[in-house]
Amino acid sequence: MPADISVVMPAHNEGARLADTIDSIASGRTTDARVEIVIADDKSDDDTEGHLRAAWPDLSRHDRLDVHLSRLPERCGVPRARNHAAGLATADVLFITDAHVRFPSGWDALVYKHLRPDRILAGAVTQSNTSFVGYGCRLVVPFMGTYWNKEPVRHPAEVQIAACPATVLSRDLFHRIGGYDDGMIMYGVAEPEFSLRAWLSGAEVILIPQLLVEHRFKPQQERVAFVRSVREQMVCNSLRFGLLYADEDGALQMLRYYSLKFPNLFQQALAIVDRSDVWRRRAQLEATLARPFSWFVEHFALRDKAGGEIL
Repeated sequence: MPADISVVMPAHNEGARLADTIDSIASGRTTDARVEIVIADDKSDDDTEGHLRAAWPDLSRHDRLDVHLSRLPERCGVPRARNHAAGLATADVLFITDAHVRFPSGWDALVYKHLRPDRILAGAVTQSNTSFVGYGCRLVVPFMGTYWNKEPVRHPAEVQIAACPATVLSRDLFHRIGGYDDGMIMYGVAEPEFSLRAWLSGAEVILIPQLLVEHRFKPQQERVAFVRSVREQMVCNSLRFGLLYADEDGALQMLRYYSLKFPNLFQQALAIVDRSDVWRRRAQLEATLARPFSWFVEHFALRDKAGGEIL
């Protein structure tokens, strides 16, 4: 029987955290929604399946809850793992999140209240034991990354980018947009590219501030080590993102930024991107998207990182 809501999450070595995440999702429901959790195990080596098996006697107390784990045969990275899990989902509604989150009470009622066929819901994101709240994200050019919106928002409002712990949309819209870009490597940049593509496809991204998802952020030392380990992939993804959408002047501005920012990584990263399908995909996007990148720039009065005009 198809679920009412499919919660989609990639997981790499998150076995010890999954039980608490699943418990918060199931416990937070205030409707009779039947929920399935679809986990794409991105070739973990922490016995994720064993952790779930051990936790199931406790989790099984929740009614209308199914948990499915699909182990990927090789390490694919976050974007492809999300696509894999979304492809297995049975519900008409997808709640895309991470494996280390806590959902708020009534999250399902908020989804039913605000979701529309051509709308992505962006939840706000908080960090436990801090005052931080991110109200969605905004695109930063020529960096081609994101900054958190920290100014409080009280009512549903347009937002440029939905954050990865709380992105909700219909399964139909997910597939019409085309899912996450499989050309993104391992980690980083897939979320802003996905939201931008949604806007340019004719959809909208709406922040729901009451949909407040608590996210575990890596401690500073752990985060610095992690980012160092994936820096080359992140540079590749940023270059790909810019080359997919920017015009010639904008692309040159981005290339200059990265050549100065990461001189030891730039040439190799650019060569990797150039050997990919980036040019074929750009042509496809130009032929199929309802709106150009300039529409997004004008709609949000987007400025570059220094406050200047977007080239």
